[in-house]
Parts: sequence; C-alpha cells; structure tokens
Amino acid sequence: MKLIVKIAAVLAAGVLGAACQQFYVDTQMTPEKAAASVKLECDALESYTIQGEKPQSVSFQVASTTPWSITGWEKTEWLKVSPVSSALSSLSEDIVITAVANTGYDDRSVTLTLGGENTDTSYKIVITQLRKGKLYVQPVTDVFEAEGNSLPFTLETNLDWEVRSADQWLSFSENSGTGDGSVKTIQAIAALNNSVTRSTTVTVTAGDDKFSFDVNQKGQSLEFLPADNLEVDSRGGELLLGVKATMDWTVQCDNADFTAEKVGSDQVKVSAPFNSLFVEKGATITIKPVSDDYGDVSSTIEVSQGTNFSFEGDFEMLEDGSVKLKGGAKSHLVFNEPLRYSTVVLTMGECHFESKGEMWFVNTVEGEGWGAQLYNWCTEGKTRLRAEGSVEGGHGLRIDKDSYYSLDYSLSLDEMNAMQTYGMSLYPDGDDPSHLHMDFSYNGSVRCEGQCMNPFWGNELGGHQYIGIFTGGAAGTWYVIKSCEYSVIEE
Repeated sequence: MKLIVKIAAVLAAGVLGAACQQFYVDTQMTPEKAAASVKLECDALESYTIQGEKPQSVSFQVASTTPWSITGWEKTEWLKVSPVSSALSSLSEDIVITAVANTGYDDRSVTLTLGGENTDTSYKIVITQLRKGKLYVQPVTDVFEAEGNSLPFTLETNLDWEVRSADQWLSFSENSGTGDGSVKTIQAIAALNNSVTRSTTVTVTAGDDKFSFDVNQKGQSLEFLPADNLEVDSRGGELLLGVKATMDWTVQCDNADFTAEKVGSDQVKVSAPFNSLFVEKGATITIKPVSDDYGDVSSTIEVSQGTNFSFEGDFEMLEDGSVKLKGGAKSHLVFNEPLRYSTVVLTMGECHFESKGEMWFVNTVEGEGWGAQLYNWCTEGKTRLRAEGSVEGGHGLRIDKDSYYSLDYSLSLDEMNAMQTYGMSLYPDGDDPSHLHMDFSYNGSVRCEGQCMNPFWGNELGGHQYIGIFTGGAAGTWYVIKSCEYSVIEE
C-alpha cells in the first residue's frame, strides 16, 4: 500500500512539473520578441535617377513575412509605383516604378518609404527625374590660322555637358561642366599647323542630345589661284597661272605638246606651239612640294588648246587626231582663221587617189563689188596653179596681157599617191607688193610658182581658205592628212 502511494506521488509531481514548463514558454514571448521575428527585406538602392525625356523604369524586390506598404508617392502625378502594398499582392513581390516624360526645365524628385506591420524596419528610396534637356550651340564660324589661335563658340544647356574633338590638334578651354540654362562661351584652341589645310569635327553632348560641327585650319599653302583663261591660243601661245605657296615646289605636265615652267615662286608658265592636229589638246599641270615632309600633297589644273580647223562634207576623224577625206562628196578641211599671206604645209598619211581623184587648195577673197579666187588643183594629168577674178577697182588678176592667169604642170597619179607633204604659199612680191607670189611644193620641193595681181593689196581683207575635194566626183579616192601647219607671213 505504501509503495502504490509513493509511485502515485511521483507521477503527480512529474505531471505538475511538465505543466509548469509549458507555461514558462508562453510567458517569455513578449511583443518585442515577436517583432524581432518579423522580416522585411528590400534590395532597392538608396536613390535612382530617371531620364527626363525618355524615362526608364526602376525595379527592385521586397521579401517580407509581414504585410508591407510603400508611401510617399500619393501626391506625385508623374510617378507610378506598382504594387504599392502587400494587400494588393503577396508578401514578396517585384516592385516596378515608372515615370512620364518631364516637360519642365527643372529636375524633380520624390522619396518613397517602404514599411511593414509589427516591424521598425523601413527603407527610404529617392527617385529623381532629370529635367527636360535643352542644347543650343553656336559653332565656330571663322578659320583657324596656321600659326595656331583660339576661336570661341557658345553652348546653352541645362544638363551636364561635354565637348570633344575628333583630332588632338584642337583642344578647349573647358571640356565638361553642368549647365544652368544660360549661354556659356568655350574657347577652341588650335595648335600650330606645319602641314596643309586640315579640318576636324567638334561634338557637344548634353544628356541624349548631340551637336556636331566642323572647323578648319589654314596650313602651308600649295594651290593654283583661280584663272580667267585656261586655254592656250590654237595658233600657239602661253598662259601664266598664279600659285599660292608657302613651301618650295616643282611643276609637272602630262602632255609633251605643252611645256610647263616655274616662274619665280608664285607662277607657272604653260606654253604650246601651233596646234597642227584636228582635235583639241589638253594637259594636266601638277605642282608638288619639293620636300617629302608634307606627304602626298599636290594641286592640279587642266589646260587646253583648241584646233585651228573645221571640216565639211564626207570626212572621218581618226583615233590619232588625223582626218580622212573621202572623194564621194565635197570634203573640205576649213581654216578657222581668215588668211592673207601665209605658208601652209600638210603632212600626209596614206593616200589613195584614183583616176579623177582631186586635191584642192582654195583661198577666196570677197570685196565690195569684186572678188578673187586663188587655188591649186592637183589631179591626174592636169595639175594647175590659177588666179581668177579681180582686185579692188575691178582690175583682172593678170599683171599684163602676157602674164599668166593659169599655169599647168605635171604630177602623175603615182606621185600623188606617194605624197608625203603638200605646201602652198601666198606672199607679196618683194619688188612690187601690188603683185602676189604663189607657189606649190610637193614633198618639200617647189613644183610650180607664178605671180598675179595682189587682191590683198590696199585693204585688210582675209581670205576664206580650205583644202580638200571640191567636186565630189571621185568615189573611191581618199587620203589621210596627219597634220596641217601654217605660218602667217608678216607684211
């Protein structure tokens, strides 16, 4: 009986002890300890900056074991926070902040507060949106001197700005700063330029805006000056071309028919003889530095020389600048310049005279109420030197009744096809200038000569002159004239 009572007492004590232990735990869970067990965590930064005109979104994450909310945005119309509390979502959430474009010229900001129930933990998050950007630039308008100098330009912005040059030879009095909306003057500074004219690009950046402009700096000059005339006289002549240079230079010409010479330090003389070809000539004149220190620097100019002739009838211009006259029609090589006294020499190419083939030299003088024709006619079996018409006053071209007005001479068809040069001269007689001397040359030798009254005496008339096929009745005949030179005989 005692044993049973003793065991019962022990059991009762154990049960009582267990009850006392449970009560101790409950009484230790104070409000402070309960709050300490609540978690509110956020990975947001302390501040964010949003662009003004093209605002980007901001996001961060909230992880919590208690309901939470974000405040501070309620009176801010330009900002949206989503979600703003756990009541609208879950205890853990991604927060997204968006803003509308800032149309004002001032920055704006708001401070958001993240807090939760039963916790003293909170987060302050500052959102700043930049003002609407403006950037106005008045670029450099002048050219920098080769010696180096500074020139101003202005910028007007309300943003942080930066200015850069594409090349190191140009620097600035200030490279960056913060704009306050007022006009700011920057000095662009060019270094000494020992080379030729150069340029670079300046870029001003403010926010998302950029403005670029080009600047130029004078250098060591090497250039042709503008010229009023770039054509050498077709009868032979020269041009003087101005040169602007700050270095020693040489001159070159790519056409041997022209000659280019350096004259002093500021001119090039370009000359060419009589253009005996039947096409325009051209040349490129190039000036270059003597020293290689200036690199591949040069200046070029194009010159030309016109032709002294034109053509009528059936003719063909050949690639080498010669002309082929054909006997199926009237085909003429016409002298552009009226001629009085002259010596004409043709250099012939291949000749293909057939029977009745012909070659004429004709000089026609037209006066008031009178006229004369001086000609040489080459054809098989009957070749002629002749003067027809009259001189001023109506006198015929015969000097007297016994003098010639038509002189025939012999030139065979084989000789005609072997013709290398053809020459014709008209000049006043040395003893009596009222008389005209005429002579015809074949392959450098005079074959026939004579005199007549001078239709050029006592006037200033010039003769219309041509060489070629007159009648056009010799189909199959053709000949090539390589060149034609003439010299005016001074009176």
